[in-house]
Formats: sequence, C-alpha cells, structure tokens
Amino acid sequence: MLESLTEDQLIQAANQIERHQRISNPRVKALLKMIARVGSTAPGSDEKKSYLLVQLKSAMVYHGCPILYLTINPGERHSPIALFYAGEEIDLQKFIPGSYSSELRLKRMLANPLAVVEYFHNMITIIIDKLLKGGMFGDVAHHYGTIEYQGRYTPHIHMAVLFSSHSRH
Repeated sequence: MLESLTEDQLIQAANQIERHQRISNPRVKALLKMIARVGSTAPGSDEKKSYLLVQLKSAMVYHGCPILYLTINPGERHSPIALFYAGEEIDLQKFIPGSYSSELRLKRMLANPLAVVEYFHNMITIIIDKLLKGGMFGDVAHHYGTIEYQGRYTPHIHMAVLFSSHSRH
C-alpha cells in the first residue's frame, strides 16, 4: 500500500489534514486505517490511548460517572511479600525490614521482573476483590483501570470505579 502512493499524494493528504479537511485519496485513508489498527495494540501509542478512552467513555455512558478515582502503587520495594515472590527465603511472619537495605531490595526486584509483575497483579486483584467489590464503598457496578510503568520500571494502576445507583446514598 505504501509503495503504491506517491510523495505528492502523501503531501496532499498532509495538507488536507493541516487544513482540517477530510483526506480525499481513498488509498491514503486505507493506509492510515491500517496504521491505526496496528497502533491500537501498541501500549502507550496514541491509538491505544484513544481506544482506552472510548472504553472508559462507554462505561460512563452505561454505568454513570465514576464516583472514585484511584492510583494504586503497591510499593514492591518495601514489601516482604515481593521479596518472597522474588525467591528470597524469608519468614513472612517474622520479617525484619532492616535486614534488607533499600539497595538490596531494589536489586532483588530488578533481577526478577516477573516477581514484580506477579506481586503487582496479586495485590491489585486482592484490592479490587476484597476492598472494592467487598463492599467497602458500596456495590461496585464497574471498574476500569489502565496500567502504566514508572521511571523505575514498576507498574501502577489508575482506576475509575463506578458504583450501583442504589448504593450512592
């Protein structure tokens, strides 16, 4: 598809977009659709973010506006459970935090990124199932979250939580 288009056709399409006009060339439109389809699966891409925003808007239309917005960062660098997932043989009941320096904890987490993901997944699942769906704030109608990675390559989640209308009183 790309090889069948000339430079002039692509420049004309770019000029049309710049003037907020519809692209007139059907082959350029088809190429952009293909690129968007591929981009919609790439984490962090504009197309993926646009797709996620449509999902969130659809949930709000169906369930109503979110009542609660959360950012959850489980803090794996300070958790004995995360160290346990990383393969450290520790007694979770008698854990002494001072026996693991911040540097050592960070090295353990960086050496085993799967442990970080497993810890994150399990902690978020427990928070959703036990706190949110468990009724701490009312009856959850729907929750929607996106996972991002921070500068230190650890995950956190941004969530919008929507509650059933009968539990909003």
